[in-house]
Amino acid sequence: MTTKDFFPYHPLKLRAALASAVVGCVALLAWSLSSAVHTGEPQEVARAGLCLGLLLAMVYVLTRLAPREGWGVRMEPTMLKVSRPIEGVLEIPWSALKEIRRSGKQRDTLMLFVGENRRILVPRHLFARSSEFEQLVAAIEERMPPPQHDA
Repeated sequence: MTTKDFFPYHPLKLRAALASAVVGCVALLAWSLSSAVHTGEPQEVARAGLCLGLLLAMVYVLTRLAPREGWGVRMEPTMLKVSRPIEGVLEIPWSALKEIRRSGKQRDTLMLFVGENRRILVPRHLFARSSEFEQLVAAIEERMPPPQHDA
């Protein structure tokens, strides 16, 4: 069976939901700024500042979730490279990958167990379609090193 080696992230639904939340936050910011200007009370100014902070945080996350070159999961002969939205690219040698499991109510998160105490989560919502996520899971399972049983 031939599989592809790169599975790009393209979180369409997540970005659409976040964009609509940004629009709602802009409306809330406009309302809180107008209230702060008219009343001048510290509570209203604090509310406007919190709205601005929330808006900036959502815009930052929205830009980090934008599709870009090389952002996704890449399988190479010696290692698995998993891009993280904030942390950058994690390189996992195939020999360090101990186990993979699916978790969540709908089994929509891939858990990669690396070493003794580390796990890396690859959620389904980072992919455009669930078929791409399923192809990734099948490709990783196919390339997983065989388990070593100790006596």
